[in-house]
Amino acid sequence: MTPEINPSDAIKVFEAFEAGRLDQLFSETNTEYYDHEGFESLRIGVGVPREAVWRLISAIRRSTGLLVLESAWGDFQVRVTPTAQLMESLYDIDTWGARSLIGKTALPADEEWIVLDRLLVDEAVLIALAKTNAEEPTKAEIIETRTEVIAAIYDETTPPSDAGVVAARFYKTMRALPDAHSQSISPEYIMGVHRLLRDGEPDAGILRTTDNAADKGNATTPSARIMGELQAMHAYTESQDVPFVHPLVKSLALAWWIRRVRPFEQYNYLVSRLVSMAFALRHGYRVSGIIESGFQLREQPAADDDLTGRFIHQLKIISHSKDLAEAELRLRVARFRSATERFSHLGINHRQALILDRALRKPDTTFTIKHHARTRELAYETARQDFIRLVDAGIMEQQKRGKAFEFRLAQGAEKRLNKPK
Repeated sequence: MTPEINPSDAIKVFEAFEAGRLDQLFSETNTEYYDHEGFESLRIGVGVPREAVWRLISAIRRSTGLLVLESAWGDFQVRVTPTAQLMESLYDIDTWGARSLIGKTALPADEEWIVLDRLLVDEAVLIALAKTNAEEPTKAEIIETRTEVIAAIYDETTPPSDAGVVAARFYKTMRALPDAHSQSISPEYIMGVHRLLRDGEPDAGILRTTDNAADKGNATTPSARIMGELQAMHAYTESQDVPFVHPLVKSLALAWWIRRVRPFEQYNYLVSRLVSMAFALRHGYRVSGIIESGFQLREQPAADDDLTGRFIHQLKIISHSKDLAEAELRLRVARFRSATERFSHLGINHRQALILDRALRKPDTTFTIKHHARTRELAYETARQDFIRLVDAGIMEQQKRGKAFEFRLAQGAEKRLNKPK
């Protein structure tokens, strides 16, 4: 409940406001508002209670636009105006579930999982290339890095490139994040995300102690104020705003705020994406697999910028990524139906049908049990049986390489499987 307004305090505030004695407070941001030098003397000089002034500032801001961040100690204050375009973008995402094919395709769960998982891989690849490249990546670089990451995830190889290492870490951290539905965005949570990203590195989960972060970017928050900023982020994400601030608006504000504060020596951009994603997931939004280069968002907005345009643009990227997910899902449905119908006479399951479909598309493809199991989140024995039954049927053959078995299309199987029924 909003506390009652003391009439005498209200009169003092409006008299001071009308006389211009509060202009200094309104002309500056509210960064460290309560700690500004001279604030107490100013308050005493005009005879205005601090809390009363703050309520007036808050009320004016709420009446002139939807404030993204209202913090007395935060280093990043921006304004987002609830324009028709912003509301339309939010509405498009909020109603997407009713239009989405996800969960409505009759595909087995592992098939939908593969589509969403590969979109997360693509996001990780683009983010990593944005971090490690000075220019937009070429199509060849994207394909090469994607291949590295898939091998790292499913075959436990070590990516040879810096971009591959960063992308694999981003992907694995996303999958290893604590349950976003029950975790608040506390300083410990944010440091935990960094610890997962920098697994094994000396700076893992350690806040920056110098005033110049290794990451490139604009001015950073002094290291002495980093913990206060993280606490402010926690308060912001936990606050119940009046008027209501949409969770996706808060999620995007949180990402930019982390990138401005730059709490760590390295990987601030990746942390900002993951923490923003975790906050959105906590409120029921699936925002992984956001396909963008990352180059546009590396530019830091200045404090007090009106970020309405940037928010609309980023929300449109989220909407477009959801459309891409739908397109990929439709392709998966078509391939699933084609493969299962084509090999229905063999009495095999859908996973085996898709193995054969891929083998016939690229006859030199080799398969491993580990890759198959991890791709579909299967138990090892279930994955093994998928291949063994195809070997027993004479459709595939196996050979041992090192400690693992590899499987490929058996000699002559291509002609047998392509023979008209």
